Amino acid sequence: MSSLDDKKNIMTLLEYHDLFFKSLKSKIDTNELGEFFFWIIEHTLGINRINYMLNPQYLINIYKIPSLINSINQLKNDMPIQYVVGQTEFMGMKYFLNLEVLIPRPETEELVSWVLVSNPKNQKILDIGTGSGCIAISLAKFLKSCEITGWDLNNKILNVARKNAESNNVDVSFEIQDIKSITSKEKFDVIVSNPPYITLREKQFIKKNVLLHEPHKALFVYDKDPLFFYKKIISFALSSLKKNGSIYFEINEMFLEDVTKLLNNRGFYDIEHKKDFRSKNRMVKAFIQ
Repeated sequence: MSSLDDKKNIMTLLEYHDLFFKSLKSKIDTNELGEFFFWIIEHTLGINRINYMLNPQYLINIYKIPSLINSINQLKNDMPIQYVVGQTEFMGMKYFLNLEVLIPRPETEELVSWVLVSNPKNQKILDIGTGSGCIAISLAKFLKSCEITGWDLNNKILNVARKNAESNNVDVSFEIQDIKSITSKEKFDVIVSNPPYITLREKQFIKKNVLLHEPHKALFVYDKDPLFFYKKIISFALSSLKKNGSIYFEINEMFLEDVTKLLNNRGFYDIEHKKDFRSKNRMVKAFIQ
């Protein structure tokens, strides 16, 4: 076992609970810690909250103990719980995760919901910078008549998305495309993107667990050109969106006016903004003639 652990080879659920809280209570809020405990025992042992309450003296399989101890060590090293258990939920579906892809956020669920409200039918929809595939897969799940495509940099990322599409029983075409140099000539009705939008100067405000473990290439953009990815995607959209096509962005609230101006200057119209659940300006939608 690991350093915590000249622990006996036999351990009950209650003993693991006590060890878990003792090891992490100085680092993680107690309420959050309780949720993390149940995530881990369900993921590792298949035991949910109710079963734990009914039988806290349940004897843990000896071969599972190292994994449970390792989960404590990972949390002590600031690894996000989603990476510790290797999955998360998004739009009511489970997604596999690894360190190649960003952890999906609730704000992005709102972006997906905004697309769904428009109720597109028999349309081709592109998700640029798909990561775990959460946007593309959610759209495919709820828009059965639409053809969904997701792009990202490499197969290490896209293999996670493909695994998630398979596990959620949806059909999405995942392809390698770099936003910086898109080569596709395909036409789409809708483009959706949650590109990197946190400036490097904002790093000081980002939680340690995010900085240490989430992929920086999916988070950060250079201070000197914070709209770099929006410019690239908008330029591509001008030639790839069909008549009256639409584009949806998740954005940094600091750059709402800049993104709006960029869209307006490139000929987009009916530009709308939407706040997220924290009342931050987080989303933009626009149309092209």
